[in-house]
Amino acid sequence: MAMVLIAFGILIFISQISKVSAVELGMKFWPAILFLIGGEILWYSYRYKEEDIKIKYDIFSIFIVLVIVGVNLAIYGLIETGMMDKINSMVWAQTFSYQIPNEEIQINEDIKRVIINPPNYSNLTLRTEKDNKILLAGSLDITADSEDKAKELLRNEYIKTNRSGDTLYISFVDRYIHGNGINNVYPRDFSLIIPENREVEINGGNDLQLIVNNINKDWVIDNVNRTKIRLKKATDVKITATVDNREALRGNAKWNIIENNNEDFLNIKGELAYGEGNSRINILNSDEIVVDEIE
Repeated sequence: MAMVLIAFGILIFISQISKVSAVELGMKFWPAILFLIGGEILWYSYRYKEEDIKIKYDIFSIFIVLVIVGVNLAIYGLIETGMMDKINSMVWAQTFSYQIPNEEIQINEDIKRVIINPPNYSNLTLRTEKDNKILLAGSLDITADSEDKAKELLRNEYIKTNRSGDTLYISFVDRYIHGNGINNVYPRDFSLIIPENREVEINGGNDLQLIVNNINKDWVIDNVNRTKIRLKKATDVKITATVDNREALRGNAKWNIIENNNEDFLNIKGELAYGEGNSRINILNSDEIVVDEIE
């Protein structure tokens, strides 16, 4: 056991003063332990060959040697691969909550349509206003090993806007993993205030809350898991929703239910009409739709 520990110490020492990996050396030379054990048995057999002795294997010592070698190689392997730094950072990491600085975007009259790609794992709240501008805000959690690092990540862009022709695209960052994965950003909530006189298309997302003061153009909400709409009864809009079952249509609104009995395509269509219904909100592929009316 003493010889094995000395040999293993020499191996670690060599790897410390050179660029050779201790794990690689250990994997290559671990059979030397068997040579040492066998050599010890042969030496004792030769030395005491004229005496009537019985050689016994010290199984416990052999096991302890293997455990010591294995544990040290594992620890050194974590150090060599950088995993030890990650483990230390994870142990000391903290979660910081921040508000994303509000952003205001003035849009021209030539922007006719706004396409929104909501975050997959966060909540999005939409409001409509008469002003010809878009207001963006949000909140997020940042897990980092220091507050300075968290503030550095806060400066990243989490809401992006791009224009193509007469269409404005708005997208969000779902989750941001920085570098080696120690410092992570988890967006929680986003909110948008958009003009009521633009066509809007919303594609995807987990939880959408739409607070409608008024809309003058058609909207399409597609593939949102849960859609919640709050509007005034005086709003001039018609809401059409296609779902798989009646239970998906909820809220205090009284839905007009239309069943499709086509054997090839079974679904439920719900309708709500307010005022003349000149503007439309079409909801497709949503698991749950909640419409609440207020006076």
